[in-house]
Amino acid sequence: MGSRNGQDLTYGPAAMNAGALLSLIATIGSAIAFLLMLEESLALRAGRDPMSNGVRTLVRRIPRSTYALAVIIGMILGHLVWP
Repeated sequence: MGSRNGQDLTYGPAAMNAGALLSLIATIGSAIAFLLMLEESLALRAGRDPMSNGVRTLVRRIPRSTYALAVIIGMILGHLVWP
């Protein structure tokens, strides 16, 4: 351990490797899923339609774009995980 604060931390381009980026994507996805589930439970308690119904309607309205987005996400994740 050095005498300066944060001397053992990595900064710059070396800090953002594939594992860190994959972890960031997973954390953001988990947070979005949690917020959707929280909003759905609050909406059902209040007796109104949850936001996930709107998301489901949007996905069914534009199936080709949704498929393309899923392919792009899969390519990014495959690129990061592939050794």
